[in-house]
Amino acid sequence: MSLTLAQRLRIAMAEVGITQSSLAEKVGVSQATIQKIVTGKTTRTVFLLPIAKVLNIRPEWLENGDGEMRDSTNNKPRDGVSVSEAVGRPIKAWDSSDPLEDEEVEIPYYKSIELAAGNGRCENADYNGFKLRFSRATLRRYGIAPSNTAAFPVHGDSMAPVIPNGSTVMVDRGSTNIVDGGIYFIEQDELFRIKLLYRQPGGKLIIRSYNSMEFPDEIADMDTVKIIGRVFNSSTMLI
Repeated sequence: MSLTLAQRLRIAMAEVGITQSSLAEKVGVSQATIQKIVTGKTTRTVFLLPIAKVLNIRPEWLENGDGEMRDSTNNKPRDGVSVSEAVGRPIKAWDSSDPLEDEEVEIPYYKSIELAAGNGRCENADYNGFKLRFSRATLRRYGIAPSNTAAFPVHGDSMAPVIPNGSTVMVDRGSTNIVDGGIYFIEQDELFRIKLLYRQPGGKLIIRSYNSMEFPDEIADMDTVKIIGRVFNSSTMLI
């Protein structure tokens, strides 16, 4: 089954770790415009070219799914280093005993606390002390305080294909105000979950999965859902 425009856009946004509001700002449109595309309310848009340019993807792929997401002949990523140069660079290994570089931060990785992309997980303690290193400049760019960041593993397929089973997500615990269409780490009935959230009149909340065919929308009272933080990055091992 081919992906929809909404699904392709969500995949491209997840790869570069950009939010709807940031993408809207760079494209020069309102967040509502991006939200309509991301949620499938708009299936065609005149902003395909600027969106593709910001995300560094092929507009043909974004519009119709034709070919590859990125042009393999485009040998220059945004930092000006060619692909061949990047591939040829030696990889520097590190472990927890290595000092942090100036532009690095260590983020706690709660390996034993699994966020459910499904019906819910209840593990709520982690004593492993694992850390992940992340770019301080990237956090600064998006206004995320390093002290508010944490990483968690994901279990389940309700957020596939954007966040498949086995992914690692990074959460900004300082971002607890709901922006419609954002992905959030929530606690609900003592279960930890990651879901798309949409506010509704009367203090209601739509809890939505990307895999909506298998996991239909849920409606909850807003005061029964605790917002732990907003997901701002995800990564997956493709093995």
